[in-house]
Amino acid sequence: METAKPPGRNAYARITHIHRLISAKRYPNVPYLAERIEVSRRTIERDIEKLRDFFGAPIEYDHYKKGYYYLEPFELPHVKLTEGEALALVFSQQLFSQYKVTSFDSQLKTAIDKLYGMLPDTISLDLNSVSELISFDVKRPRGEEDRLSNTYEKLLQVISKRTTVTIEYYTAYRDETTVRNVDPYHLRYHHGAWYLIGYCHNRDCVRVFAIDRIISCNDTGYTFDLPKDFSLEAFLQHSFGIEIGSEPVEVKVRFDSYQARFMREMLLHPSQEIEELDDEGIIIKMKIGGLGEVKRWVLSFGHHAEVLEPQSLRKEIREELEACQKQYEKL
Repeated sequence: METAKPPGRNAYARITHIHRLISAKRYPNVPYLAERIEVSRRTIERDIEKLRDFFGAPIEYDHYKKGYYYLEPFELPHVKLTEGEALALVFSQQLFSQYKVTSFDSQLKTAIDKLYGMLPDTISLDLNSVSELISFDVKRPRGEEDRLSNTYEKLLQVISKRTTVTIEYYTAYRDETTVRNVDPYHLRYHHGAWYLIGYCHNRDCVRVFAIDRIISCNDTGYTFDLPKDFSLEAFLQHSFGIEIGSEPVEVKVRFDSYQARFMREMLLHPSQEIEELDDEGIIIKMKIGGLGEVKRWVLSFGHHAEVLEPQSLRKEIREELEACQKQYEKL
């Protein structure tokens, strides 16, 4: 006599109940399960499909006994997630989906679908309404999507295998194309663009390459060892983002009282120090290598920011502003 309590309408509960009956060699069939669980036959058919396709159950139908059985012993995986953990997984998939060129978003969604089908009754999430709760404003990656995706996937493979690649690379500021052998170390997304960090055999140093400027990428098959002393954190410690310069220099930027209200709340760089001024403005000090990003950042504040040091950067910004003034004098 059957004493098990009907599992209700939750997918995981139904699948668990079906699994137990099959494991007990009861040879349940769709009509029997639909009547017992009080759902439609189509729902049971979908549950059987999930058992087979999502969970890899070795399930078969015995035409003589008119019911399902397992070809070999099988156990359902055990998953324990809180509602917050399940929600975090969904949000992570939404975030990855906006990076476009990676395949992680679709793979993560498949994994989440599997996990969600295994959650107990205590977890209840409407996946279709999650986007109403939270969203991410992530820039689309710079570059033509198909070529960028193809290059990204190639680089991901060679990084995993630790093999050298030959790349044809366009350097924008010099307006030239070169061919280089590179040992790929790391892929990094920064402000709307993907970058490859790796050892350039031509330059005999670790360099940063914008992936959207890689015209072609070919695996040489030659393996390399990642240097034990290489640290991504140490490599980027003096950058203001992704640009790597020579020796770091002290940068001092004064912000007026208006802009200072916002700047006090920001941590711009690990070396940052803030000096308060009598006029309620501030001076931000940082040790930076590679000043191109700093220049563009300062210019974005208009007259609310002034570079005090180094003099070379102050001169560059003055020249830029003089050129802008001449441009607008034409109106």
